[in-house]
Amino acid sequence: MDQSIATFGRQALPMVWDYSEANAFSLMAGDIYTTIRTLVRTLSDLPAEVPGIIKNANATDQDNNKFLGLISSDPPYYDNIGYADLSDFFYVWMRKSLASIWPNLFRRLTTPKNEELIATPYRHASKDVAETFFMQGMKQALAGMRKATIASEPLTIYYAFKQSEIAADGVTSPGWASFLQAVFDSGMMVDGTWPLRTELSNRMIGHGANALASSIVLVCRSRPETSEAITRSDFLRTLRRELPAARERLRADKVSPVDMPQSIIGPGMGVFTRYASVLEDDDNAMSVRTALALINRVWEEIENALDTEFDAETQVALAWYASHGFDTRPSGELITLANAKNISLSSLFQSEVFLDRRGKAQLTPRENLPAGWSPQTDGTLTVWECVQHVARTLEAKQGGQEAAARLVAGMGEKTEAARALAYRLFQIATDKGWSAEALVYNALADEWPTLERLASEIPNPVASPVAEETPRLL
Repeated sequence: MDQSIATFGRQALPMVWDYSEANAFSLMAGDIYTTIRTLVRTLSDLPAEVPGIIKNANATDQDNNKFLGLISSDPPYYDNIGYADLSDFFYVWMRKSLASIWPNLFRRLTTPKNEELIATPYRHASKDVAETFFMQGMKQALAGMRKATIASEPLTIYYAFKQSEIAADGVTSPGWASFLQAVFDSGMMVDGTWPLRTELSNRMIGHGANALASSIVLVCRSRPETSEAITRSDFLRTLRRELPAARERLRADKVSPVDMPQSIIGPGMGVFTRYASVLEDDDNAMSVRTALALINRVWEEIENALDTEFDAETQVALAWYASHGFDTRPSGELITLANAKNISLSSLFQSEVFLDRRGKAQLTPRENLPAGWSPQTDGTLTVWECVQHVARTLEAKQGGQEAAARLVAGMGEKTEAARALAYRLFQIATDKGWSAEALVYNALADEWPTLERLASEIPNPVASPVAEETPRLL
């Protein structure tokens, strides 16, 4: 240890059986001077110059919200972390030294816990009762925030998102749906959502756990009192009309594929929350959980519809990848897909999208793609090849980003389609649980704007990228 570090690696109190202590007065690593220098450097970098005012009050108490201003809040995350329990670790020791200074603050033996706004079942009669407690309290707190905010300005709310919940059941996890329901019930509408990478991937809770990967910023405004109710069918029609343009804006703003499921919630919930209610066929009000499921369904419809804009070879490759990945399968399965797209089997092999395995077929693995390939000299250029060659080049030891940019420069009108395919392949890989593949396409989509910028600076994109000696399986 060579500096002051956090006491805990996660939001829990695990038993540590073996540990070591550094000599605070030693001149070696871990001495008190190193720790003080680290703290001083941190304090000197703090930007705040105007003194602030801090008050401790219950957010669900409407009487406490007597000011008008801008609010940016980081509320409790459903049932993720019990901070009241964790705070006792510090409270019991601080009470011994500070009780005489702040007797009212330290009048208890331990911290109060019953009013903590989290859905913890062991503090309530059941899981359902805990969720009801969370919903009612969050609704009251958000309603107070809405009243305390300047009417013409938005308020931002940060909410942590569990990455593994995406694969489990979309974005309709209990905590996320309950939180959005509370936002809606408090009289606010969602103006947008934006993912922020606020959690470190190397922290202890992030290893092999259902760890928080992103914090979502909800931008909210007060819903007009003149808002009307619409039907379920009207809601779906509006989603299908507005989400395609929203999707393009998000991609233009360089939202990563891994963050797209959260980000698309913004325009989707923007439609849902702008109305007083969305009525089901039985005239009951639609829940946020149902709305989220419909938003995901419409988004998937849009993605599937865009697949038809790719060339025939790419459409076949996409359908094969969604079912088999890069596995080898009987050629009969490929013939079925090829007939559906009105393309011959020989064309799929000649385009080098597929490999002929003598009675079997396989998507050409990236490691078997021909070295020195150029989109401008390919007689049967496909979007699939563009994506796979760029991904392979970025992974290669030679050429890397510069060589990949040269490929992008030569794609011409297929450039945007290739980027769209990278998003689509990420989603398929994520749904299938192919984490390694998903990482490849997420990195590719993240890198794409940079590659386009570099491609625009290449004076002669005709030249081929750095060739590599690559074995090919025949």
